[in-house]
Amino acid sequence: MNWQLILWIGIPTIAVLLLIRFIWRTYNELTWHLVKVDKIAGNLDAVLKKKFDMIPALLEVVKGYAKHESSTFTEVTKLRSQWGEAKNINEKIKTANMLESALSKLLVVQERYPQLKANRNFQSIQRSIGSVESQILNERKYYNEVVRRYNVRVKLFPRNIIAKMFGFGEREFFSNEK
Repeated sequence: MNWQLILWIGIPTIAVLLLIRFIWRTYNELTWHLVKVDKIAGNLDAVLKKKFDMIPALLEVVKGYAKHESSTFTEVTKLRSQWGEAKNINEKIKTANMLESALSKLLVVQERYPQLKANRNFQSIQRSIGSVESQILNERKYYNEVVRRYNVRVKLFPRNIIAKMFGFGEREFFSNEK
């Protein structure tokens, strides 16, 4: 009789304890990966800020040579403001991609203005932006890899159940699309 009581109480107790341990470990693992994603997003944000802080100087130099490109200047300025006001990394990612596109239009302007292309300030800013671009590329790759690992953990069974229970959702990649 005692062994039956032990089986009826012991097995469910062990199963519940194992389930609690699994939930605890999965929650902590997902939290750790999410914190890592946020940390890398902060690094990427800092490098993007460094680049986007160079925009006013670039605009001033270009404005002196290409006054009738005002729509491009306005678009770049507006997007830079939007990026600064973005509330989370997903908004910043979307705005940064649009800003990258607008900046590439601005840099194409130099082809139409040989004097601008020869300007030392413009060349210096362009070199600085190029240097920061390589940092952004490295940070973007690392961020996307960390997000990929996190998203896989959130999607895999049975972790996906725990993830849904505690509100862990997928994160967006920082795409290279312009």
